[in-house]
Amino acid sequence: MFQPDFVFRGHQSAVNSVCFFADDRFLVSADQDGNIIVWNMLLKRQLVRKQAAHSAPVLSVCGIGTDVIVSQGRDNRLCLWRLNAGEFSGSLTLLQAVDVDSMNFCKFSYCRAQSGDGSSGALWIAALEDAGSGKGFLYDVDSNKKHSFGIGRKTRTMAGGREDSPMCMKLVSETDRRFVLFVGYESTLLQRFEIEVSDTLDKCVAKCTDTVDSDHKEPIMSMNIDPQQQLIYTCSADNKVCRTSIGTKDPGDGTPTGLLSNKGGSDVCLFNCSVSPGQFVAVAGWDYAIHILDKDLKYVSRVAYHREALTSIDVSSQSMAYEEQIADEMVRRRWSLRPRWLVAASRDSRISLWSVDSLTKDPA
Repeated sequence: MFQPDFVFRGHQSAVNSVCFFADDRFLVSADQDGNIIVWNMLLKRQLVRKQAAHSAPVLSVCGIGTDVIVSQGRDNRLCLWRLNAGEFSGSLTLLQAVDVDSMNFCKFSYCRAQSGDGSSGALWIAALEDAGSGKGFLYDVDSNKKHSFGIGRKTRTMAGGREDSPMCMKLVSETDRRFVLFVGYESTLLQRFEIEVSDTLDKCVAKCTDTVDSDHKEPIMSMNIDPQQQLIYTCSADNKVCRTSIGTKDPGDGTPTGLLSNKGGSDVCLFNCSVSPGQFVAVAGWDYAIHILDKDLKYVSRVAYHREALTSIDVSSQSMAYEEQIADEMVRRRWSLRPRWLVAASRDSRISLWSVDSLTKDPA
């Protein structure tokens, strides 16, 4: 019988998003009431609670680097926060707020621009500006500039043509001014855009370079990308988990499809573990369960702990960078021996923490 390593309790409503950051030192979560909580992962306790960070439910939240948090709410605001963290308490300070279209639930994506020598540069965020007209934007956080572009496409319905709504996106940097944006649509199509931001003209041009039919029968809810950025893993309102080749002429080892035991996936992530070789796929299920599949999308395990639908999952980096800052030798050793974690957020207001090694084993 699977049991979580720990359960975080502190939200009073559905938890919509959860994310590790700062080399696993912190976990950030956000809920239906617009609140954001930052958790100290060393102590497994609440560090910061930002009440009413948004005036409507928070769709997505993530931590970037060691002290930046980005949140997107149904109040159509994308907010950047500075985390001021002490050992037992801290605070969030609003840095910037940008208008965003959150009505169709499409969540932002971000990346660090890659410079010529391979080092990380400026922080860029991609989001929807106007879902109705298929308009997106790139936001350069350092310069506080917003660059608009079009990712709209028409789809045919019984009532005629209408705008095909983007449901999820992933942003990847190629250089400091060139990006690739992957978009999953309500129609179940996947598209790849190459985006270039002009240095001198301050223009942003998006060119669609590939369009692929996914094997889904319902709108795509979430996507993740393999390290080579050629395979897209998606989950949907149907019971399928799909791996789709996009942006390459070589489909590799095909485009397999995995089947969940019940319909509906909210989030998908990829991870490796120490006890079982290869890559694994985790899906947050509407059936209250975490679904684990192997790299060929064959079922490994179904972990049902929560009492309502899962909304978000994330996997820790297992980075050892924070270890050097821990003064106490016993605490430092405990931190160095921690497992790779998977965290799952649910509409039952709880967040469960799991060792990924335990999730990839046969419970028998």
